[in-house]
Amino acid sequence: MLSCLPVSLFPEIISGRITPGEWARLAADCGLDAFDISILFVKDRSRAGLAALRKELETGGLPLHMVCTYPDFTVPDPVIRTRELEKEKKDIRAAAVLGADSVRITAGQFYPGEDEDRQLEQVTEAFSRLAELAEKLKITLLWENHSKPGAWERPDYNYDPERLEKMRAALEGSPVRMNYDIANAYLLGLDGTFTERCFQQIASVHVNDVASVSPIRFAGIGEGKAGVEEALKTLKRLEYQGDFSIEEASGEGREGIRKYVFATGKLLAEAGF
Repeated sequence: MLSCLPVSLFPEIISGRITPGEWARLAADCGLDAFDISILFVKDRSRAGLAALRKELETGGLPLHMVCTYPDFTVPDPVIRTRELEKEKKDIRAAAVLGADSVRITAGQFYPGEDEDRQLEQVTEAFSRLAELAEKLKITLLWENHSKPGAWERPDYNYDPERLEKMRAALEGSPVRMNYDIANAYLLGLDGTFTERCFQQIASVHVNDVASVSPIRFAGIGEGKAGVEEALKTLKRLEYQGDFSIEEASGEGREGIRKYVFATGKLLAEAGF
């Protein structure tokens, strides 16, 4: 299955200049199998509001694959962490009502000066509690080798090779699967050996590209430095059979989405998918 998260359209969708329904219909027009949304697209969490949004999203005729969320389970204040956990539970319930099959969750920001092992314990404890709810709702939870969303002040806890490896190891055997991000792996200087180590955990792949490392600037897929073609070939060699999600962050608007959906399809075909 090939879906897309329209990062290039985030400002317009979040502001209301483009509706979530328009995005769903654009995804269908691009020939995708499914589409993704950010939880930031969900303005009304009431039962009626979620029902109305689901109806709007269904106008595209495609299934909703992934809802991307941004919990922070490494925050030092336990009161705030509890609040984050309860908020994420609401996000997962909302995703289930909207018909999603997956929810992308994050570890949280890296807080310098805090005990790194304790931060990881906080993450795994939160993930375990969320997994119980997700299983009941038939939602697949996906953690990600993540960098930094615009809503955060700091990079992700796992945006560091050593902490990422510790987190990967801690989540081996967990029902929380992995959304493997090609661009973020490149940003950390990781190669195919990392892909091999985490392969059994991968259920979804974010296909994206990078124009520059410092500052982080994303590119149209196939036009940057992330080695998307080689990454896809590695996944094919490992006999990957999961989902692909285009994280389209070129900044080129609707036409950019059309362009890079086509480009991604071509790269997938060339890799043998």
